[in-house]
Amino acid sequence: TGCRKSIVKRKEFSMIDQPNTAESIFASAEIVLFGHEMSDLALVKEGLGNNGLTKKDEQFARIFGFSFDGAYHEIPTPVLFLVKGHSKPAKDVDVIGPNPRDKKFFESLKAWTVKQTDETVRMDVDQGKFETMLLDIGTEGARGVSGARVSGARVSGTHPS
Repeated sequence: TGCRKSIVKRKEFSMIDQPNTAESIFASAEIVLFGHEMSDLALVKEGLGNNGLTKKDEQFARIFGFSFDGAYHEIPTPVLFLVKGHSKPAKDVDVIGPNPRDKKFFESLKAWTVKQTDETVRMDVDQGKFETMLLDIGTEGARGVSGARVSGARVSGTHPS
């Protein structure tokens, strides 16, 4: 009875909570990416030539985290990656992954299995005002510091008072 309840309870958890204990010798060469397919970003393949990134089944995906070598790693700021192949629902992947208890997020989550040596394109996407997105990085640091330079342990420049 007590044992039976335990077995029934375990069936309620997804494979993400209870990963398969059987493991391939090649498992450490694989990475499982978790994210969403980008519906508003298209990959135009014309003129790309023979660069290894022109397959029909490629798309960009916003990746929130990944599983590697038995551990799930959340990415603090989601990043776009070019992924190959068709995705699977995250619940159907047999590795540790994001928390399935956040049902609204988890139900739409997809997974891609890639090799460490696969080629990809990474795009960091951010939004905001030009003054923070461009000027702060384009003028070597925060505004208000004039002409500052750093060389080894020496700092020179002026700060407007």
